[in-house]
Amino acid sequence: MKLKTGASAAILTLVLGAATAVAQAPPPSPQKPSPPAATEAPKTPVEGQILVQDANTVLAKELLGQTVYAPDKARIGTIGDLILSKDAKAVEGFVIGVGGFLGIGEKNVALKMDRLRMGQDERGGLQLTMDIKKEELSNAPSFKSKKDQDAERQAAERARSQPQSPAPGGGPKR
Repeated sequence: MKLKTGASAAILTLVLGAATAVAQAPPPSPQKPSPPAATEAPKTPVEGQILVQDANTVLAKELLGQTVYAPDKARIGTIGDLILSKDAKAVEGFVIGVGGFLGIGEKNVALKMDRLRMGQDERGGLQLTMDIKKEELSNAPSFKSKKDQDAERQAAERARSQPQSPAPGGGPKR
């Protein structure tokens, strides 16, 4: 009888030990169902979709923030924005920040895209140049975006609509 009790205790110890090990093990991760390979429809491009970038194109994010150089390799400024047509058919121009130091005193000048030359630098990266000197752009008028123009117009309208305060002293001077 002792033999049975001893064997039962040993089996019970093994079962409890295994149960403790199972309780401490991380829960199994849920299995993702594998997609049915044979029944999935092939992907079909939509009209006008571009599947791969052409070697003769540049993404806008490659231009934004890019430094533009003069023919003598002098740094002119950086491209801050692109001007797109509302019909989405053309990139009309680019906005370049010129002058100033570390962004202070910098002004924006916009130019047509045909003024920008894209080439490769000595490492094969994109290099932008223009046939304009930095001094010419520093002396050019600043670019005013539509948002800037609207803000100026609204400020002028507010100034006109506010009543003029009388001169100090109460009345016209003689």
